[in-house]
Amino acid sequence: MYSWVSKRRLEVVGVLFLSSMVLVWSHLSCFMTDGQLRGNTLSLVLFCVVGGCYAQSVRVEWNKIGNGLWMLLWMLLLPVAEVYVVELLARQDAARLLPHLFGFNYFWCLVVTALLFAITSHYRFSIVSSAIFFYLLGTVNHFLLDFRGTPFQLTDIRSAGTAMNVAENYAVVWDSELLLAGGILFLVVSLAVKAQFHFQRRYWYTAVGNIVLFAFLAGAVTHFYSDDLWEKYKLEMNFWNPLVCCTDNGTILVLAMNGKFLEPSKPEQYSPEWVEKIVTAAVGTKREDGATLLQKPNIIVIMNESYADMRVLGDFTTSAPYMTFAENLQENTIKGTLLVSTFGGGTCNTEFEFLTGMTMKFLPPGVSVYQTMIVKPMESLATTMREQGYQSIAFHPGKPTSWRRDVVYPYLGFERFLTEEDMEDPQYIRDTFVSDESDYDTVIQLFEEKGDKPLFLFNVTIQNHGSYFLDTVGIPKWVRVEGTQGNYPGAAEYFSLMRASDEALERLLAYFQQVDEPTLILFFGDHQPRLEEEFMEELFGKSLDMLTHTELQKRYQVPFFLWANYDIAEENYGTISVNYLSTLLLRTAGLEMSAYQQYLTQLHQQIPAMNVHGYIDQDGQDHIWDGETETAAWLKGYEAIQYNYFFDDKRHVSQLFHLYSED
Repeated sequence: MYSWVSKRRLEVVGVLFLSSMVLVWSHLSCFMTDGQLRGNTLSLVLFCVVGGCYAQSVRVEWNKIGNGLWMLLWMLLLPVAEVYVVELLARQDAARLLPHLFGFNYFWCLVVTALLFAITSHYRFSIVSSAIFFYLLGTVNHFLLDFRGTPFQLTDIRSAGTAMNVAENYAVVWDSELLLAGGILFLVVSLAVKAQFHFQRRYWYTAVGNIVLFAFLAGAVTHFYSDDLWEKYKLEMNFWNPLVCCTDNGTILVLAMNGKFLEPSKPEQYSPEWVEKIVTAAVGTKREDGATLLQKPNIIVIMNESYADMRVLGDFTTSAPYMTFAENLQENTIKGTLLVSTFGGGTCNTEFEFLTGMTMKFLPPGVSVYQTMIVKPMESLATTMREQGYQSIAFHPGKPTSWRRDVVYPYLGFERFLTEEDMEDPQYIRDTFVSDESDYDTVIQLFEEKGDKPLFLFNVTIQNHGSYFLDTVGIPKWVRVEGTQGNYPGAAEYFSLMRASDEALERLLAYFQQVDEPTLILFFGDHQPRLEEEFMEELFGKSLDMLTHTELQKRYQVPFFLWANYDIAEENYGTISVNYLSTLLLRTAGLEMSAYQQYLTQLHQQIPAMNVHGYIDQDGQDHIWDGETETAAWLKGYEAIQYNYFFDDKRHVSQLFHLYSED
């Protein structure tokens, strides 16, 4: 082996070095903490850049054995660096992983590199592509942790289009972790590609070698997903706290483990006949008819973006009240707490649970239902309302393609879908999102234009969407957080928006109070906002990583109320989950319910509230999901019904989900 430096290489490397130095210098603030320079981190970045550039400047000639050993060495070492880099970008230390868990993370990095090599028969391409892949994976996970507080999951791939729309409203900036991770991989790759390797596809033994490598990788991956291996090494997914799951097991391993749960399996003993028997046993052979109504009420459902009462997490005060009207609403009002399955995002999943009465518990973890599961016409609350003579309209003052709503809403039975593009001169808050006041103006307009048919309107607002570090244009009054140790501008912006929502809500209900036609308005939030982590930790009085199950479930609670412009019995309903909310609405309105919806009313008596993380029993106690609970039989039936609803196209028991007149 010998090496030398050429003038041409020095010129190329010089440009690369200067570019790297400019990048580091322009982001020097990333290495500052409380005005102090973090010299160790900066020095490590500079070492990686200088070392990588030096390695690139040198050309090495190997003998055959040395070249082969160098290739093998870095094929084995690169996955180690990739594990550390991905964990670094997740703000975790890979060295803290248990040896066998580190080994599984290493295994998947090695699989990717070996697979690229088997496909291309090109060593350098495999090394560079693998490093870029895991750097991008770590970067996406890095920003998702900042934006929504949960790690990247395989199902996020299917939501890429919506994610890009959402990302426009968040600040994507470089930080020291991104620079350090990039520097480490640059150094490793620069050393690895010193080996000489050329395409060898023309040789028959290359093809044979690739086939053997493919077969080995397929066998290794298949063995990884075997139940025996998972049981031997106690591999378990922590679905109720995916962040802790990644901390304990490693980000790459958890991503791979997600692959085992991408498609729900058929429930044991499943059959369409069993599904029909389950519903019949719960509600009887004679369905409960709705009340005889002189005039069916108009139904307006408002799912308000990120609408939540954060005081459920702990005590704090604000410089001005921000929920005065909603808090004092009493007359002709049913109020309560709603348990949802999402936090900080995933609006479409709350929509799905409300409109269908199904639950996220039985679907793959992290899935965005609208992106992957709604691919055909399906029954929903909209079809129930249409069967009772209602016109069904969906309205969202955002982009029609977000969460594929332009495709999903027609599948769910809505006759019309209106968006921001259909509004007349919409007004914005923060120069980004249509205000609730402007949204409600359109709601009123749709009501006034409805004609003779009663109206069913499903409105998903957008004003309070994150991020909460945008400009403050259009916010009528600023609400500061008080009584806390820290300064939380994001929380202040959120509470200021909530005050604007409260004022818009008061104006909306004042309008319908004067309307002669009976009208019922259901109002609820889709999920809590993602505010500063330090703010939430101060409310809890502990690190978010240390939350108990009951404390964690508080992050999945939002308010709801049912209000009518006619007489209904006032009630404090307590806690209910979003999958039951449509049946409460139908019962309050005095409308008919399908056999499945009547089944939900019976299920609600057994399990008053549930989400993906657990359930609340009849005594109001929180529980994690456990197959040995008294609710197991009900859950098996519920799962079978949902499987028939989603997946059994040929034997779909449609009569359970529709209204039929008795002979």
